[in-house]
Amino acid sequence: MIAQENTFPPEIWAEIVECSPQQTLVALSRVSSMLSVEVRKVLLRSVASKETSGDSEKSATVIHRPWAFYDMLVKGDTNWRSTIKFAKLNWLGEYLDKDGKDALIGRAKPVADHLIFKTAITLSECAHLHDFQVNSRSLTIATAMLNTKPLQITSLSFSLPHRYSWEDLYRIFEIPTLSTLVVKNLLSPDRPAFRFPPPIPDELHLKSAISNIQDLTLDECGPLTSAIVPMFKWPRNLRKLDYSPSRSKCEPYWRGILRRMGDISDAVDLSVHVLSPVKHSLHELKFDLGLDRHWILPFKTGGLFQPFANMSKLTVPVELIMHSRGLSQSRLDRPFYTSLPHDLQELTLKFTILTSWHPRPAHSDLEANECLLSDPAHRFFDELSEMAMYKEEFFPSLKQLILTEDGERPFLVKCVHTKHSLEDLRSSGIQVVQGDWYRQSRETWV
Repeated sequence: MIAQENTFPPEIWAEIVECSPQQTLVALSRVSSMLSVEVRKVLLRSVASKETSGDSEKSATVIHRPWAFYDMLVKGDTNWRSTIKFAKLNWLGEYLDKDGKDALIGRAKPVADHLIFKTAITLSECAHLHDFQVNSRSLTIATAMLNTKPLQITSLSFSLPHRYSWEDLYRIFEIPTLSTLVVKNLLSPDRPAFRFPPPIPDELHLKSAISNIQDLTLDECGPLTSAIVPMFKWPRNLRKLDYSPSRSKCEPYWRGILRRMGDISDAVDLSVHVLSPVKHSLHELKFDLGLDRHWILPFKTGGLFQPFANMSKLTVPVELIMHSRGLSQSRLDRPFYTSLPHDLQELTLKFTILTSWHPRPAHSDLEANECLLSDPAHRFFDELSEMAMYKEEFFPSLKQLILTEDGERPFLVKCVHTKHSLEDLRSSGIQVVQGDWYRQSRETWV
């Protein structure tokens, strides 16, 4: 029997193609040459490397074979230059062995780097590419791309090498289309990049508002020091900053300051002051100093985050805004919430250490799940109740408080006292979201 010619209306096929998942589209491309052309247009509209995650890639075509994808680009059989609108290259996470460890060893790493390099350069020829995300292994690869031709990258991620130059980093900030930058410290994990940074050249100290970056992440890059202040002058409108150093990597820095000064107060204030160039533009900040056992040291801070006038979301270790020594015997006169921005809408507090919250004398008969009214945790929750009471005065826009742990185990005792405080917050219109930060008390001492 001779198959009849397909007379399905083209507009119906167009609807089917638009609504079909990737596997179905591949099958449809074999039905006819007309469908093959239409399917390829849809598949190439949005492409993302295998093993990537995020909302923006859910509808993207997954690149299962990176080399084959690159060969398709260079052959020129498809009009991909006017078709691709979104692309994400992130092939480093794909090369894992059966144990989940990095399988790129020896010559395999530069080969993979070169593939990302060539593909990114080629995709920069797209006429309508409005979202282009690249995850490169090193700053060296990123600057090599810039030396070849201008890039349309909107999001870039890389690790700082053991030795890097501020000139190269400045060139990354200068990319006109770049709005999101993630700087990691994976290549030299035992030497955080900002702990002993190379000097920033004098001419770069004078540069300001030259970058369109609005979202900056500094991952495991070490402590914030005055040596890197000029870097925060480069973005003209930085709206989101994620600074989350590893505590174990910052330990030598804080230990050295304590040995020289006997106190870490000035260094704590300085770490916040480093962000002064972006205090008027930041809307969202995730901040941690990399302190660990040093939270129990005596230090007092100034206004902290109050000068950040436009900040709406803040994530911070609760020990920082409680001024550490205030957790034990000598609190500052003002409550902790007076150091927070007035327009705050969402506050996330991370509990990070045990000893500063529930100090127990060696001869104490109290069990771990028993608490005293004099415990610092009680005073903290007292101030949360005050914050609820004076919400309209201090935080009229505050809608959500998130309490979460930042450690291996929960350690605060959730007694009747703390429950009343959380009820006060909810009554004032603040939603309370709780992580696994607490243990239920067996007996409450009030």
